[in-house]
Amino acid sequence: MNTIKSVYYGWGALIVAGGGAYYFAKRSINADRAAKAEAERQKRLAQHQLEAAYFGPRHPADKSSSSTPSPAVPKSVSSEVAKLQQRAARRDEDWGAQADEASNPSKEASMDPAPTRHAPEDEAQRMREKSKYEASEVFRSRKGDRFS
Repeated sequence: MNTIKSVYYGWGALIVAGGGAYYFAKRSINADRAAKAEAERQKRLAQHQLEAAYFGPRHPADKSSSSTPSPAVPKSVSSEVAKLQQRAARRDEDWGAQADEASNPSKEASMDPAPTRHAPEDEAQRMREKSKYEASEVFRSRKGDRFS
């Protein structure tokens, strides 16, 4: 039979076991998060080194404009994105000076003579422009009782 002492003992054991499980689970989760953060930092460092090797040293204009040297490892992803956008903006400054429109799809698309279809002039042209899935004539429901 359950006494008050056995009930308290059961609840106490349950609370202690739950607290211990929470403590060890939290410690394991934090260790996993730290390992993932370190792996992400190493990945970002390797990516930064690859970009530095590919793009070479910075432009002379950049060195004169910044008074403090930039760190070897980026602080955050947003700062890296901002740097990449600045580089792209510098490369795109002379984009409009190019004579070839094929290198700029947005300009090329605006040169289309008629991007939409025009209404057919006669019945033969209308039939040629129809696809095999379009009806040749417009559906009109029959008036009256449909059961007779």
